[in-house]
Amino acid sequence: MKVVGRDEPQTRRQGLRARGAERTRTNILTAARQHLIDAGYRNLSLEQVAADAEVTRVTIYRKFGSKLGLLDAVAEDLSQRAGLVDGMRAASALDDPVAAFTAMVTELCRFWNTDPDLFRRLITLSAVDPEAHEVISSREQWRFDQVTLFVTRLAAAGRLRHPFGTFTAATTIGAVTGFTTCDEIASRLHLSHDRTDNLLLAMLHGVVRLDEG
Repeated sequence: MKVVGRDEPQTRRQGLRARGAERTRTNILTAARQHLIDAGYRNLSLEQVAADAEVTRVTIYRKFGSKLGLLDAVAEDLSQRAGLVDGMRAASALDDPVAAFTAMVTELCRFWNTDPDLFRRLITLSAVDPEAHEVISSREQWRFDQVTLFVTRLAAAGRLRHPFGTFTAATTIGAVTGFTTCDEIASRLHLSHDRTDNLLLAMLHGVVRLDEG
């Protein structure tokens, strides 16, 4: 005979509440994403987001603290949906620095393909809105830091071309592999962003030796 623990109903209720809270969070982020794309950050109405997510404005403040906190959560959700951190970690785990670098470029292109409409809005916001810039610049700095780690390995293997040092190479590669460049190429060539990696790698042959012994 199965003995049901006294705390099993409570555990079940806690699980239901947790799933409900996660659904609420997802609904808010989905609504915020769409309003952010449509209206921008300054015109982002928490009342409209709350209405679309079927929650109260108070719920949004309780979960995210402020409109800026909501923007940061939307950006973080984008990264989580794409699995960017895991993808970069997998690339860095490769022993060969050239293979690791190639995988990093491919991973970034795949990341940009996750939600190009949202990326375009975030990049635009970063250029004109100080609060949005605070959120986006910290994430871009993380990306540049990751690029620098891969470039450092290439430098140690003697793979950088003259006149590039680690810093100048990382800066150049960071710019080439950014969303703006990837989006321009993808849009003009009618490609998805995750199909631009080979083109970017060809451009980067002027910075690093990728196919030479």
